[in-house]
Amino acid sequence: MSVEAATFRCPSCGAAVGEDALQCPYCRSQLATVACPRCFGLVSLRARNCSHCGAEIQSLEEAPSSLACPECRIPLARSTVGALQLEQCHRCGGLWLPLHLFERITADREARGEVLGALPGAAAKGEVFEAAVRYRPCPQCGNLMNRTNYGRISGVILDACKQHGLWFDQDELRRVLAFIEAGGLDRSRVRQIQELDDKKRQAAVSLPTTPEWSDMHGRQGPGLLDLLRTVERLIR
Repeated sequence: MSVEAATFRCPSCGAAVGEDALQCPYCRSQLATVACPRCFGLVSLRARNCSHCGAEIQSLEEAPSSLACPECRIPLARSTVGALQLEQCHRCGGLWLPLHLFERITADREARGEVLGALPGAAAKGEVFEAAVRYRPCPQCGNLMNRTNYGRISGVILDACKQHGLWFDQDELRRVLAFIEAGGLDRSRVRQIQELDDKKRQAAVSLPTTPEWSDMHGRQGPGLLDLLRTVERLIR
């Protein structure tokens, strides 16, 4: 008697899907996926080994989160990656990061590698365009988040709550980390320094000095600016 492969249910239509399935064969919905930590190939969240290179896929222990996805309005899933806790939406592939965790990831290359291997979905191909600008509520406080171009030059527009954290749509965190790895933050700092220098130079440029007048005997008198200041004092 043959042993059947483990089956799971598609969260969209409820159909039975195989352990290694990346897409539901019935409704064509993309299933929860992660990147292999060795080759970064796309594999099922439930796979034990990478179908591309054979590397072992460490299963992530998940727990329900008290936070909801700002896009889908369903509870997020909290999972542990190394020493970090990520909160993900398995429907849209979005991810919530508190500010202190994001700062740690951007500063620690090893942490970036761990997170890259656990991100849901496939890497984005080409430039991403949004159909319409929309503002989402912060998963923690419910206030609408601001939209910001990360690093000012990355082209990745993030939803940010200054008090609590950042929301990344599917593949946005991957793109941000790739931007950092390619030296994007250094380029951003150079750009900001150049802009500050330009502003200083513009501020240092004063109005042209009004030439002083001379009478018929060549005697110098006050300039026009000085005369205007004198008149101003007299009429006060």
